[in-house]
Order: sequence, then C-alpha cells, then structure tokens
Amino acid sequence: MKKNFLLITGGTGGHVIPAKNFANYLSTKNIKCTIITDKRGYKYFNNYNQKIYIISSSNLNGNIIFKIFGIFQILLGLIQSYIIIFLLKPSHSISFGSYASFSPMLACILFKPFYKVKLYIHEQNSIMGRTNKFFLNFINKLFLNFDIKSKINSKFKGKIFIVGSPENNFKENTKISNKNSKINFTIFISGGSQGSEFVSNFATNLIKIVDNEKIIKANFIFQCSKHLIKKQEEKLRNIKSPIILQDFFINVEEILANANLAICRAGAGTIVDLINFKVPSILIPLPSSKDNHQFFNAKILAKHDLAIIIDQNNDDLNKAKRYIYEIYTHTKKLESMNKKFDMIQVKNSNTLIYKLILNEN
Repeated sequence: MKKNFLLITGGTGGHVIPAKNFANYLSTKNIKCTIITDKRGYKYFNNYNQKIYIISSSNLNGNIIFKIFGIFQILLGLIQSYIIIFLLKPSHSISFGSYASFSPMLACILFKPFYKVKLYIHEQNSIMGRTNKFFLNFINKLFLNFDIKSKINSKFKGKIFIVGSPENNFKENTKISNKNSKINFTIFISGGSQGSEFVSNFATNLIKIVDNEKIIKANFIFQCSKHLIKKQEEKLRNIKSPIILQDFFINVEEILANANLAICRAGAGTIVDLINFKVPSILIPLPSSKDNHQFFNAKILAKHDLAIIIDQNNDDLNKAKRYIYEIYTHTKKLESMNKKFDMIQVKNSNTLIYKLILNEN
C-alpha cells in the first residue's frame, strides 16, 4: 500500500513544531504528508507545501457556558476530521498531542473498521498528556521524547520507543560555538511560544542587577511579547550592556548555537533545543502547565546539573545571578556540562521514527 501520512497536532509550539519538523522530513522522502491542526497550530506552518486542514477544537476550560460551547467545538471537529480522513484514507496517522488532536484521533479509530490505518503517538513532555494517554490502548507505537517509561502503565511497554524530538535540518548542520568563551558572552531570554510577562520582568530586573554590579561583560538577546516591548525598553534605557530586544527572532537556532546561557520557560521544545545546542539555562516553569509538566521537564536538565529552576512564586533573583556568574567564571564546569549534554542528547529523531514505522510494514 502506498504510504500516505497524516500528522495530527495543534495548540502551542511545543506540540506543533515537532510535527512540522517530521512533516518536512517526510517531504524529503517524497511521501505524501497531510496536516490536521487547529487555528492556534496553523500559524506555525508557514511555507509548508503540502495540504493542511484546520478543524475546530476546545480544551473545555472555563465556566459552564464555555464548556457547552467547547463540547460543540469538539463535536464539530470530530465531524470535520472524519470527513477529511474518509477522503484521505491515510496509511499512517501520528498524533503529537494537545487537546486539538482528540477529535482527529477519535475519527481515526472510528474509521478503522472500514479502512486499515496504523496509529502512533509522539509525546514531547516528561508527563504524559491527557489526550495522548486516552488513546494508548488503540495505537501501534508510542514515541517518547524523554525516558518516562516508568511513568506509563507497564502493559504498554512493548509499544514504547525513546526517540527524542523531530529536529529540523538547521539543527543537524549547525556548528555550535565555544560555550566556554567569555568573549561575546551571550544570554538569550525567551518567554516561550506564548510569551511571558513574568519571564520578561524577571529577566529585566536580572539584567539591571548584572549590569550594575559589572562583574561580567555580557550581551543580551531578549525576546518578549510585542505589547511588553515599550515597557521593557523604558526599564532598560540606562543599561550599558548591549541588548537586542525584539518580539520575534527568525534565527532562533543561530542564536542558541552561539548563546552561553538561556533564561526561559520549560516547554518540551525548549528543553530539546537547550540539549541540542548545549546551552546551560535558568528555567522558570509555567505554574499553570497541565499536570505541572514544565516543572518535570525542567528537572530533566536540573538533575544533570545543566540548569537551575526558579519558582515563579519565589522570584529568586539572587539565585539566578549567582548561576550566571558561575557559568561565566568556571571553565571546567562548562567542559563537564558539554559532556553531560552529549550523554542525554538523542540525534536523528526523524530517521529513527521513520524506521520504526517502516519496520511494521
């Protein structure tokens, strides 16, 4: 049977970007690859040259009115998904999680009695997402970004494969700079795909302290939401350290390849990027993340002494400042960190996932 892949994703960049990377990889293999996503996820698929379908979805948050409206959106998404899948007749469907994937995955299962389709899940986070967990009984294989097998029911162990997160071609070919160098010591600050006022304010206060104490010489590349830029510019106008402040950077991979330290949230995609580009970090997990998964993501790096975790409710600027000075000063520590990054890095995830799928045919 001719291979015809359907990738299901939506919501935030942590779910969508791995799907996009794998879709682009399949395109290099001349394999037909269709995307189902929601409106939030669609914005990440700029310049994608195969078919994308946008469906209705909802996370059922809010009061009773929003929940009723959400149920309607899910049912509409289910009808839309079933029609799309009926027309596509995919040979393989891979869900990358988020609530937006619920309706398409359910439609795939309802479609199976009439047409054979193999189902897979890719879990990016260190805690299994609720939507992905719901479909574990129906899938052929479960692909994990991190080794979280101990957190998953043992009856599924035969389905589990640790593959990392699908990477883009830039990462595979990018030369990483010398992280031990004090020349052009660069700190990258990012609030994540949704932006973060807390991270922006925390980083601004930290920059002011570091600049005032003059213990190190650092450059700052600072990404924050567009509506916060003027506020941050006003706070930083007397800072003498070089700062590039923008709401979006198209060359994030290049920045990470040359960054000595990062201050950021702890989404799965962020953790993977920090590992791939060997960037020590100050991680501020989003407290409202589902099942507190960002905290557990952050622990993956912290337990290897590759990051520190800042509790948003504590706002410990001194802890963050000390860590910056430590990274700047201790060359031997950085050499040790580089080796630890190599130990936990999973490379060629696209190829590995593809081979695991082909082995079933």
